[in-house]
Amino acid sequence: MKGVAFKMMLFFGFFIACNTWLSIQRQRDPAGDKWKSWTFVMNIVSTSCIYMLLMLHGLAANTVFYIYAKALHGELDEEFATQYVSLPVDDGKVNVPYVVSIV
Repeated sequence: MKGVAFKMMLFFGFFIACNTWLSIQRQRDPAGDKWKSWTFVMNIVSTSCIYMLLMLHGLAANTVFYIYAKALHGELDEEFATQYVSLPVDDGKVNVPYVVSIV
């Protein structure tokens, strides 16, 4: 399990580091009026979007891995077995318990 977590950290860290390096390498012009350049602004916007996507995917991967690890150790049976799922739009309806099955 530690190996999988380490590999996930290396995977997302590698792509974030590559994105940072490419962003720095794109703007080598030492001019003082970079902020007026559309290429500089688009570089910031595209780099930020890629960062956001990588971090979102990393968060989702860590969450799925966390739930998988808890299920593997048998810790999820007690947590979800007594909880019911109800949405705010279901206030007037009969609450039917949904069972989460972990295989």
